Amino acid sequence: MKSKIQLLPEEVRKKIAAGEVIERPASVLKELLENAYDAGATEIKIEFSKGGLENITVYDNGEGMSPEDLKLCYHSFTTSKIKSFSDLYNLQTYGFRGEALSSIAQVSRLRIVSRERGSPHSFEVYIEFGKEKIFKPSQLKEGTLIEVRDLFENVPARKAFLKSIKTERAKNLELIKALMLTHPEVRTTVKIDGQETLNWQGGTLRELFSYLYIIPLKSLLELSLKEGPYQIDLLLTDKSLTFSQGRFLHFLVNNRLVKDERLNKFTFATLKKFYGNLGFPGGVIQISLPSSLVDFNVHPAKWEVRFKREKDVFLLLEKALKGFHQREREYAFSKVRQEPSQAFSFTLKEDLPISYKGKTSKREDFTPPKMVASKLLPGEELSDFRVIGAFLNTFILVEKEEELYVIDQHALAERIHYEELTSSSSFNIPQRLLIPYLIKLNSDMLDNLEEKLNLLEEFGFELEVIGKEELLVKGVPGEISEEAKEIIENFLLYPKFSWQELKDYLLKEIACKRARKKGDFLTPEEREFLVRKMFQMALHTCPHERPIFFKISLEEMERKLKRKL
Repeated sequence: MKSKIQLLPEEVRKKIAAGEVIERPASVLKELLENAYDAGATEIKIEFSKGGLENITVYDNGEGMSPEDLKLCYHSFTTSKIKSFSDLYNLQTYGFRGEALSSIAQVSRLRIVSRERGSPHSFEVYIEFGKEKIFKPSQLKEGTLIEVRDLFENVPARKAFLKSIKTERAKNLELIKALMLTHPEVRTTVKIDGQETLNWQGGTLRELFSYLYIIPLKSLLELSLKEGPYQIDLLLTDKSLTFSQGRFLHFLVNNRLVKDERLNKFTFATLKKFYGNLGFPGGVIQISLPSSLVDFNVHPAKWEVRFKREKDVFLLLEKALKGFHQREREYAFSKVRQEPSQAFSFTLKEDLPISYKGKTSKREDFTPPKMVASKLLPGEELSDFRVIGAFLNTFILVEKEEELYVIDQHALAERIHYEELTSSSSFNIPQRLLIPYLIKLNSDMLDNLEEKLNLLEEFGFELEVIGKEELLVKGVPGEISEEAKEIIENFLLYPKFSWQELKDYLLKEIACKRARKKGDFLTPEEREFLVRKMFQMALHTCPHERPIFFKISLEEMERKLKRKL
């Protein structure tokens, strides 16, 4: 009987392995740039066209390769970075798996020209989809030149899953910028479709981040903290410049760019304590530790990381972020003392769904806004409930017909806003901003950008695309002016399915941002207003289908407390 299990042909095995490392053109750029840094380059030139699918060229003035190394470099598991398994736990280079050039060679037409430092001659090798075609002497003054053409031409299934050329181009540039942060001293130029996009002549990390993301140097603050074998270096924007997403926050571990889920989650949860609803800072978080205490051999593309003593690393990171927050506060207060003419002002944000008229609160430090009573349906009397209080300024407690209702105040307010938005167009009236502001567009925002911008304009946003990476916000619906930036960014990141789904998502975003939040203090009048609307409109779930309330009957309470058998 013939065996069902078969050894895959070598060509298939190599293509599968290549798919683990090379997912898109940006993956090629990552591997080539890291090789350039490992070669000790002080100057790197990058060019690509058609999003990198037609051509990617990377030149570096590093140490170069001998003709013998050039003949071997594109084969699987060939590397100069490690010699034994134990070297994996003492890594001093970016590359170590011996798969980068091999993977690229399997899915492209690859040309490598190199001249070893001190050698009078240069050589080049040409590989076509994994097979060497040419090896000959060449002309190159120093370093290495690598040219990748027709990426994924022999793997049409992989090519079909790529985004548009515009999106791939943006992802490439996004990746290049992030990798440049690992070596701010290296001179780097980038040309896209023949046009020079970046020209960095070297400098400090702070200067580079300011250059790449067009952020004023005065908005970037630094802090370093060292304890035992660990060191944390922070370069972050202050609270005057925050972002709704964490996409402008980069993590370097031993100067290696990483995108680790556990590290991200811990950092964002910690930052949330200090930044609250302001969003997240942009910048760079650097973690340095002995190579024996960290493992980079987790992900084929080397994005993930595992710490031997993760708790120690995270505790020091939390301490550093707390220290940064404290220093920023001291810096802010010192600025206020220097400018006594500037006084603090606080604005109470009113975000109840519609207006009503209520009695004045007895709290001396809180003045409820003036409101107008909502109208009930003809002949309707909704006086058969009693609001008996609130739990942790999060849940409203209501007594009704021998049942206790526990109501999520944010979910309820959000649903009422949503219902009104779907039946009203009052929020479509734009309010021109006195000072327009820019939103930086990342690669994930470019998909179906035109359609999404048209929909935003229908809802009262006045927007203009500036260049390739920025969106100018000139006007927003007046009722959501404070939340407009976050709403726009979240909406542009939302994956498109249909026009109706986009519209519904936008309505939910607006409703969520306008609604009272967990922990917000509500007056008794406001609580009663929300509960009355809930019963009047027969609301059970929020716009995201989460329940608004649950209830416990008197009979169930008595049974739980053993008052009734």
